Amino acid sequence: MQVKNLAVRARLRSPWESIDLGIALARKHWLSMFLVWLLPAALLLGALAWAFPGHPGWSMFAIWWLKPVFDRLPLFMISRALFGTPVSALAALKEFFKHNRTDWLAWITIRRLSPTRSFDMPVTVLEQSKGSARSARLSVLHRKHSGAATWLTLTGIHLEGFLLIAAFILIYLFIPEQVAANIDWAPLIRGETLVLEWVSNVLCVLIMAAVAPFYIVSGFCLYIGRRIELEGWDIEIQFRDLAERHQRSLQASKSAAGRSSPLASVLLLCALACTTLTPAPQAQAESLESPQQAQQRIDEVLAGEDFHNIEQVSGWRLKDLGEEEQEKIPEWLIELFEWLFKWLMENPPESDDSSEINWGALIAKPIELLLWIAVIAGLIYLGWRHREAILSSLRWQHTPKKKVEVPETLFGLDVRQSSLPDDVCAEVLRLWQAGEKRAGLGLLYRATLSHLIEDFHFHFGDHLTESECAQLVSRRQRTADDTSRPVSAPLSQFVQQLTGSWQQLAYAHRPPADPQVSELCQQWQEVFGNDH
Repeated sequence: MQVKNLAVRARLRSPWESIDLGIALARKHWLSMFLVWLLPAALLLGALAWAFPGHPGWSMFAIWWLKPVFDRLPLFMISRALFGTPVSALAALKEFFKHNRTDWLAWITIRRLSPTRSFDMPVTVLEQSKGSARSARLSVLHRKHSGAATWLTLTGIHLEGFLLIAAFILIYLFIPEQVAANIDWAPLIRGETLVLEWVSNVLCVLIMAAVAPFYIVSGFCLYIGRRIELEGWDIEIQFRDLAERHQRSLQASKSAAGRSSPLASVLLLCALACTTLTPAPQAQAESLESPQQAQQRIDEVLAGEDFHNIEQVSGWRLKDLGEEEQEKIPEWLIELFEWLFKWLMENPPESDDSSEINWGALIAKPIELLLWIAVIAGLIYLGWRHREAILSSLRWQHTPKKKVEVPETLFGLDVRQSSLPDDVCAEVLRLWQAGEKRAGLGLLYRATLSHLIEDFHFHFGDHLTESECAQLVSRRQRTADDTSRPVSAPLSQFVQQLTGSWQQLAYAHRPPADPQVSELCQQWQEVFGNDH
């Protein structure tokens, strides 16, 4: 497989764009794929009609069940056509058994009803993956596009049904009214006419063969789009083009140099000598920032919310079970069906004629049971979803929570209120001017933590880092509720800036500039000075 020979543009596409691309490719190569799907299916239908002429329904079921067998040749053809090596229908038919050797039994048994069949088939046919390697590959591919593959399967099923109904309606419209009035439609509707059933089987095979190319190619394009995203085919092609252009430019320059005259070489050397004699422009160093200003801007960026953004996402998702666990049916589900079957057999609803069983009522019982289960589950869900409103309307008194123990030290700093001086900012500036920069900024930081714990009731644990504590302050500022004291925007910004400056001094040994410390003290007075 040569990526550079890809017949379509390699770029990132959404699942629906990939499906549109598959439909366009299927229209281009529809006839050949239609034939390679139809001929094996038609041969098998003819053999079943000869062997079992009285069972058209089972014969049609066999054709439908063996769809994964017939899908492999169109997939093989479109994979070769997409990479610039098309295969004719006759050549593909000759390799029918070759492409149906890998995992053929699994595809007509446990994988037959897979809703992502068109998306998963290339892993078996093209990559020849089996067992744990196939499971690992599919787990990566299914992180995206599996939902679109499922909808593609559902759309294909409905499209085949609509086309079959439309075919019968079209045939009926061609029957003259005089003939239609004399036809006894009851045996035809009940399926008592074998000829009509075999005719409908032929129509079904034709319709399945007509829809199959669109379904197979769309799933294959979903697979190709996922591989482009995972393996960076678009980037690889760009690098190949750059390398080829660079090679062509080198060859052109060599050929031009070989054809150039000695006079041109002399003129080129003179021009280079003149450029070396001209004075170079003076660099305007005064327009650049000083190292202190640059470091201050870096510290401001590091202290911002962009570098301390934590997002928590919660929700339900399916477990990534192994292949053996997925194939095993739970015991409780088997026991439930056994109990339901036993209960229905012991209490069969009878019709007016006591000798016959009322099958309509028999089917209605499990449906009624499922409806009651759905109603009860819905009530439980609504109650849990709106539990806060229900409890508040009932004036439910919550039990008081256990008082959280206030820590005395955080990050090795004493955060007790009794350990702080009366005038925090004055002591910070005194220590800073005396050269004790770590002690001064540490005092301002632990005073901030102490006020956040005492005044705003933050619960900072020993397991948190400085950045996570600052993130808690920012989070409450965005989502303030009635149970906690709200945090203002200036306080949140001050905590972010102070945390960044403290981290730079404590871990990188880069103290902030003197004006920045004075500004931090002024901000501390503004956010905490009104309360103390």
